Amino acid sequence: MIEEIKTIRNLHLYKIDAIFVATICSESLSVADIGATIATFRRMFRDVMIQGINPSFIFGKRHMFEVIKIILESKKRKINIVKRLEMEFLMRLVCSNQVDKAINIGGLKNNGPGCFVLLSGKKGAIIESLKYLLKYLGINLVAQNNSLLSASKEKMIYICETLEFPCSNFNKTEFLKVLTEKAALVSLR
Repeated sequence: MIEEIKTIRNLHLYKIDAIFVATICSESLSVADIGATIATFRRMFRDVMIQGINPSFIFGKRHMFEVIKIILESKKRKINIVKRLEMEFLMRLVCSNQVDKAINIGGLKNNGPGCFVLLSGKKGAIIESLKYLLKYLGINLVAQNNSLLSASKEKMIYICETLEFPCSNFNKTEFLKVLTEKAALVSLR
């Protein structure tokens, strides 16, 4: 069950099972070293998982939530494909069983659009980390752009072309089902 529980400075906080989820999206991220920035964040906020994603591969919030439900269920059943849940999230989101390929396809690129997805079992930790990340990245309410997560026909075509899926004439609901099914089937075998 997905539940919106709070809004913090125009950012929505959701709860899926016992995990709190938040996103920060920006049209253009300007960070000298994205990898080092995420590593520093992870050291500062050990109770919060963070993954940077190219929002072109998030086919709406529902897509993101469905993949999160898959990784949480995989963790519960102890059938994760990789150790880090946030990496598994990225791999399943872009339907890849290779870490390098997932990063190359769906990872952040400097000076491009970006989305940070944060997950935590602790509400206070995720709220504090959101405030820090907004300040660190210099993202204000104007720069925060949740429309980057919207599902569109253009995004559907882009995802199909990039991930080499046959691009049928899906409607948004059908395409979301296809992406969710492919995310569930990702494995290292």
